[in-house]
Amino acid sequence: MAVINHIKISRSFFIKFTTATLVLLISYFVMSSATGGDIYYYKLVYDDLPDYQLFDGFLFYYNWISSTEFGHYLLVWIVSRLIDHNTFISFSNAIFAYVAMSVFRKWKASFTISFLIVLTNFYFYVMYFSTERLKIGFIFLALSFLYSNKLKSVCGFAFLASVTHIQSIMVYMSVIFSRCYVIIVKLFKSGKTFKYVIAFPLLLLPVLLFREHIFLKFQAYYHETDLTDFVRIILFFLLAILYSKNKMETALLFFPIFISVFLFGGDRINIIGYFIFLYYGLQFRRGWNFGVLITSGYFAYMTINFCINVLGVVV
Repeated sequence: MAVINHIKISRSFFIKFTTATLVLLISYFVMSSATGGDIYYYKLVYDDLPDYQLFDGFLFYYNWISSTEFGHYLLVWIVSRLIDHNTFISFSNAIFAYVAMSVFRKWKASFTISFLIVLTNFYFYVMYFSTERLKIGFIFLALSFLYSNKLKSVCGFAFLASVTHIQSIMVYMSVIFSRCYVIIVKLFKSGKTFKYVIAFPLLLLPVLLFREHIFLKFQAYYHETDLTDFVRIILFFLLAILYSKNKMETALLFFPIFISVFLFGGDRINIIGYFIFLYYGLQFRRGWNFGVLITSGYFAYMTINFCINVLGVVV
């Protein structure tokens, strides 16, 4: 039995390591030729940060990236003194790919499905080459899910995810909201609600801590919302409901996401909705189902145009 388990672990590690290595090689090739998108600004800041002390560097960082998320800043301020930007992006992408594969396996997804999503999915490539801070935040976010049975690890990774990219808080808020709703309903029925009702405002603590940054994001991204902003998130919601065993839990998870789309638009919020859908979709027949396959095919097609734009190729 021990030998069989060792073989399974070795096979799992080999597939995840191979996937991460392929992502690293693809990333290095793309980064060597990339000219478009947010890469330009992240690279500009990264290359010049070694010339700045910690505080002055943060002002320079904020001036170009307009972010007060000090987790990402501290990381790039330190690492920029050690390796070049292309290497940093390539290795961080490889780590993200490895962690994502680990999370998908925890959700009982097929290795084949997981491999194809990580290697071809549009949203992954957006995080590989465009939303650098979101990617780092998602690495810590994924690690908090992988170590969900260890409270200290969850709290530590959740903190790192939140201070690296504020959008990570939305995921935790969605999970807490869905869990607390069920608990509060049960407590009201039992009549034991007082201390829990008092504790409930603690859910707003992350919002209060980052209120200025959230307000700046609101100013930057707010626009008159129209129906097109909701198309994808509604699709992800319906697919998640289709594969969910607990429809109420799923609806509660998506509720804060719908509000966020209304306030900020769907461009980046949809990424969270997509991963919530994957949480349910990958557990149904190990990902071999219509919802996962059709979305994977569509986003693989979108990846082609994204890479063309990143490489600065005009067709």
